[in-house]
Amino acid sequence: MSTEDKIREITECFHAMRGVERRHDKKQERFFNNISHQALHTIVYIGENGASRMSDIADNLQLSLSSITGIVDELVAKKMARRIRSTEDRRIVQVVLTAEAEKLFKDAMNQHIDFVRDILNTLNSQEQDQLLALFRKIATSMKNKRAAS
Repeated sequence: MSTEDKIREITECFHAMRGVERRHDKKQERFFNNISHQALHTIVYIGENGASRMSDIADNLQLSLSSITGIVDELVAKKMARRIRSTEDRRIVQVVLTAEAEKLFKDAMNQHIDFVRDILNTLNSQEQDQLLALFRKIATSMKNKRAAS
């Protein structure tokens, strides 16, 4: 099989997986109704990392600080996040999820874990290990390219 044929087949597989993911995303909409894509990524970042500085969120999502300010404004208005100013340095602002958003985040992550579990169950243990090793290799390469740019 030529490299071009492999690229086409991998692309087709990713499209098929994306279709399944879209159906999964529809189920997740009940958790995060009327929230922008970037706001969802912000919730995930804070949910995984806890109280986070605005600049750290911006760096992680590769967005400007002014963009993150707008996204956090959206989350605060929807009572999904709140800002906490540092008592030592008022310029430092951390963002935390509200109790409601934290629960939604945990419920959505549990659904996502079930989704991935269903996918992995199509493979035997050795295939799962191989897939994980390949994904680690790809992720490391992508992180290294991101860090270099």
